[in-house]
Amino acid sequence: MSRRSVAIGAVAIGLGSILMLALAWGLSHAALSNPPVLGRAAPALAIETASGAQARVPDQHGRPVVLNFWASWCGPCVEEGRVLGAAASANPGVAFVGADNRDTESAFAAFEKLNPHPYPAGPIVDGTYQSYGVAGLPATFFIDSRGVVVASFVGPLDATTLSHYLELIAT
Repeated sequence: MSRRSVAIGAVAIGLGSILMLALAWGLSHAALSNPPVLGRAAPALAIETASGAQARVPDQHGRPVVLNFWASWCGPCVEEGRVLGAAASANPGVAFVGADNRDTESAFAAFEKLNPHPYPAGPIVDGTYQSYGVAGLPATFFIDSRGVVVASFVGPLDATTLSHYLELIAT
């Protein structure tokens, strides 16, 4: 085997490795690239909190919104909840809304006792998760102050990734 063959093989292996790492990163950061609502007005959606109050996404116009679809039975949603809670406390100019997805009333109530949300969260009472194109949980949508869906992310958000998306909707 010549030196040239070895060099070409090494370059091919290096490029292949880079491509595989890029693919793995993309799969682990499963941001929706083209949900049906991206670039459009956020569909109407309302949740009802444990206290009976309603939070409606359209009522938040004028300030950015982080809309998170979650469920009590979703393990990654529990992890992500702490990150979202900290971000909600650190960003009072952003409305955070948690839409409990396909849960029973008792499961929601039990979850809130163990993992209370510091922002409005509860079962969907108006609108649907399907109108946002949600296919898996957790799913988070970032809505600007004009009510337009700017970005979305599927999977548990970490603080760094959430910070990036918050910058996109900052006013």
